[in-house]
Amino acid sequence: MGLSLEDRCEITELLSQYGLLLDRQQIDEWMALFVPDAVLEMQGRPPLTTQADREELGRTAPHGTHLAAAPVISEAASVNTAECEQTFMFRDAATGRMLAGWYEDVLVKVDGDWRFRQRLIHFHGERASSSG
Repeated sequence: MGLSLEDRCEITELLSQYGLLLDRQQIDEWMALFVPDAVLEMQGRPPLTTQADREELGRTAPHGTHLAAAPVISEAASVNTAECEQTFMFRDAATGRMLAGWYEDVLVKVDGDWRFRQRLIHFHGERASSSG
């Protein structure tokens, strides 16, 4: 059975909340988008495998604006699991520096809500040092 339209809408909402909450520096709400054992990995950096690691990233990441394209969502092999790919751009508010790349996500539905299990962030060109 494929993902329902409702699941696809909820997944799109989750992906949109990621950038918006980070941009607004609403870190507690941003943290709630992840399952406790989620992995957040950025190209060229060690994976963040704990809630404390992800929270530190959220609190120290450059302030700016995330712009993301519509996601490509596909059903994964496991029940209540989806995979997504999505391109993005990020503009650092302090420096004006632009970063671009794409996300690869594994999402899971837990207690009726979609959450990040894994987010891998790829950057085009130069490796980014601390934004996500």
